[in-house]
Amino acid sequence: MQELDLFTEQAEYIEKDAFEKWTTTHIDEELYIKKLSQGGAKLIVGPRGCGKTTLMLKTYYSCLKTKTTLGVYVNFKSSLKLEPLYKKESSAQYWFNQWMLLKVVEGLLETLDTLNKKRPWKGKYIKKKISRSLNFLEMGRIDLFKSEDSITIEDIVSEIEFSLENSKRKRCVILLDDAAHAFSNQQQQDFFEFFRQIRRKNISPKAAVYPGVTNYSPSFHIGHDAEEIDVWMRPNNDGYIEFMHSILKSRFNGNIYSKLTSDISLLNLLCYSAYGSPRLLLNMVARLCKDTSNGDEDIEITDFHSQKVIKSIKDSFRNTYNVYESLRVKLPMYSQFIDVGEKVFENMLTILKDFNRNHRSSPSKQSSIIAIKRHIPSEFEKVLGFFQYAGLISPMAPNNRGEKGVYELFEIHSAAIIDRNVFFSRNAISKEDYCLAFSNKTTRLIPQHSVESIVGGDNVSKIFNLSLPPCSVCKTPRVSENAKFCSHCGAYLTEASVFEDIVQQDIEVLPITRERAATIKKHSKIRTIKDILMDYDNSELQSVTMIGPFWCKKIKSYAEEVIV
Repeated sequence: MQELDLFTEQAEYIEKDAFEKWTTTHIDEELYIKKLSQGGAKLIVGPRGCGKTTLMLKTYYSCLKTKTTLGVYVNFKSSLKLEPLYKKESSAQYWFNQWMLLKVVEGLLETLDTLNKKRPWKGKYIKKKISRSLNFLEMGRIDLFKSEDSITIEDIVSEIEFSLENSKRKRCVILLDDAAHAFSNQQQQDFFEFFRQIRRKNISPKAAVYPGVTNYSPSFHIGHDAEEIDVWMRPNNDGYIEFMHSILKSRFNGNIYSKLTSDISLLNLLCYSAYGSPRLLLNMVARLCKDTSNGDEDIEITDFHSQKVIKSIKDSFRNTYNVYESLRVKLPMYSQFIDVGEKVFENMLTILKDFNRNHRSSPSKQSSIIAIKRHIPSEFEKVLGFFQYAGLISPMAPNNRGEKGVYELFEIHSAAIIDRNVFFSRNAISKEDYCLAFSNKTTRLIPQHSVESIVGGDNVSKIFNLSLPPCSVCKTPRVSENAKFCSHCGAYLTEASVFEDIVQQDIEVLPITRERAATIKKHSKIRTIKDILMDYDNSELQSVTMIGPFWCKKIKSYAEEVIV
């Protein structure tokens, strides 16, 4: 294993041995794994990189060691590849359901192979045939899909119960990772119907979803059909700093960790800036290491000082903000909401900076929390949900101010606070003072605002409009989002494929330097994200100077992340 693999951020790309060696224990891990490995449907919620996949994989590996629970891990990362079918096939829902069912069977076979290494599994499904059918569906080649390979919910239930009987286990938990956030609106609703239908007394589905962007089916109800579990480890949680330190200690060797702890205040500033995301923390530390693109596998921290750390934090925040901006492509209907949201976020930072200026001498009175008076219009709730999806803000417990009313509290991402120098109103950032301010947990002294004062207008509903695509025949604007036919020419209204829009983006949208993107374009045929995804054997990427197996794997994973 290369030393460079230390910076692999996504848990699903880490081999089992390295995963068990590198991952640390979440403060509430025992409770979460217990809920995920027992009966009952569960939804684990949190923004990108907060550790949902890690918890699911830990649950899966834990189930392999028990004699009571059969764990099935399924990653739905590639689900959006089927989204174009919804634009051209009336039977798209059927094919998407086939894909989901086959993915579960694939996960089940993987589990059974792991448990029965010494003898082949004697169930009715063959892994090679399942893989072939999945490939046909993901390529949109439904004409190649054989009717005898189709599958039903009852087929899966029967196979799972057969597996439970033969493995002498009581229950099966299906861990559905990268689930509802990866789907188009219709795919999400179809997923939750599937989620609800596959549940049985001895079969419990669990899904990892994002806040703010999930669309549940009309018949699916949180609390009744599934318990929601928030797994986001926020900076104001007890033991936060110790948890983030343990991530670095378990991942890196003594020399690297020793270098990081040589300046505790600077290290803690990095930890706060990760804002509960192990992925962001590893990404920032990677930026502090010697450039390894020359093939040198020796990793070391170079120049661990304030200027370089703050630059790493600012770069990390820009990548986080890009996740929010990517919603313009993933949710084109809400592009105007995203635009208004940019102004809202800037206004929030300005409000906090003005508020903190009045307490510039006291770290204990600096605030990264803003209070918004109820009731919040649904349009503004949508924007706040998008912020949560990207990890730009996190909700806190509501605050009752008596006669003033009830306020919803939202904490702003620590890296955004550092990027805009929101605390103290000083030219330079003091690592010690900022860490003291971030450790402040009081919600007593915080700015209180209405939605109108944050947006900058009285009629909030008029500011937010859906961006509906016009008629493809006569270009007449749609009268509503539910319209099926053009009000002018009567043509059937279609929508562009979100998947195609995403993969046609320039590779410059990936979290790589402009220089690296320019080098790739100069020395290969790769121009778009689709070009990277279509480079199945990585021959184009590896033909580029200074791109070896590690960076090839890294860039391919970045391209795959874009469609999630």
